[in-house]
Amino acid sequence: MRALVTSPGNTAIVQDIPIPEPDSNEVRMRVHSVALNPVDALYTFNPVASPGRTVGSDIAGVVDKVGESVTQWKVGDRIAGFLQGATSGNERPGGFAEYAILEEDLAITIPTDVSFDEAATVPLCSLTAAQALFIRLKLNPPFESPFKHLPESNEPPAILIYSASTSLGLFVLELVKLLRTPSGKSYRIFATASPKNHAKLLGIGATQVFDYRDPEWPQRVKEASGGIHYAVDCISEGDSTAKISTTYTENGGTIACIRKSTWDREGIKEGVEGIYSSVWVGLGKDIVYNNEPMPANPEWRAFSVAFYKWLSSFQDRFPIAPNPIRLMPGGLERIAPDGFTLLGSQKVIDRPSGATSHGTEPWMKPISAEKLVYRI
Repeated sequence: MRALVTSPGNTAIVQDIPIPEPDSNEVRMRVHSVALNPVDALYTFNPVASPGRTVGSDIAGVVDKVGESVTQWKVGDRIAGFLQGATSGNERPGGFAEYAILEEDLAITIPTDVSFDEAATVPLCSLTAAQALFIRLKLNPPFESPFKHLPESNEPPAILIYSASTSLGLFVLELVKLLRTPSGKSYRIFATASPKNHAKLLGIGATQVFDYRDPEWPQRVKEASGGIHYAVDCISEGDSTAKISTTYTENGGTIACIRKSTWDREGIKEGVEGIYSSVWVGLGKDIVYNNEPMPANPEWRAFSVAFYKWLSSFQDRFPIAPNPIRLMPGGLERIAPDGFTLLGSQKVIDRPSGATSHGTEPWMKPISAEKLVYRI
């Protein structure tokens, strides 16, 4: 089969590799669509192992073959899921290929009115958002979870989503707008984004949106909210976490950070803590990530299973909207030269923002409030 694999020169190329076979508890997917995440580009341009690793995380397609113990799926079922391709120090095959393997209980049913392109945007970032809210921030989810938290106050809390127009930010917003206090009140959702995305965010559930370029935005958020209780830092670079901390009430709290080492620890308000964890823990495997061993965590894996079961329980549409997509031309061959170029290899803030920074083709414009998707 054709697959996108890491190659010498810190890039990835399409090569022919053997078609994988599912173990007893696995299914094989014939991949139709893949969605790109910054982590896919990061570890292609900055490899953590020898060349020859299949890259790619988010995938959607059709069940092609099932393992002998599989009861949940049959050939022809439409499913989505995510893998850890080329991001770990130990072997974890990716999904940017004609065929990919998923564990039976970590696959998601694609509802009837959702396309493969849309479904491919969901698995990794929606799980990241769910982990941030319902594990790290200890909010109670709208589905049965292995993590049990105390009930929140009857007064609607204020939650801040920093960089809410990112793929992660959009999923955080989608999940938070489903939450209610014990008395049935909606959460108050405050967000930062570029002005061009304010109307969109207000239209899908944000209470108020602020321009992250405005140096006074933290004060404006605190004044509008009366003080933030929870926050997700969807960028976690430089002083973003410190600025978020200044919006909190005097009681302090926790900020869920999406990256580990790119945000400054200095300047964070006393009583506020930034915490990080990796979405890969949700796969339930021993891995080496960022040069650190991360042991398998059965409880986090059980959370992934519960979350994906909830997503799979809706017939027509997911309970949370998939990301808006930018359908990219060219298939596997263009992922590295086009898609990974747009995503870059370092901080989001360092991406070129000029309209023609990467050429004049419409699909090479800077990324904003959408997910890059390729058809295989």
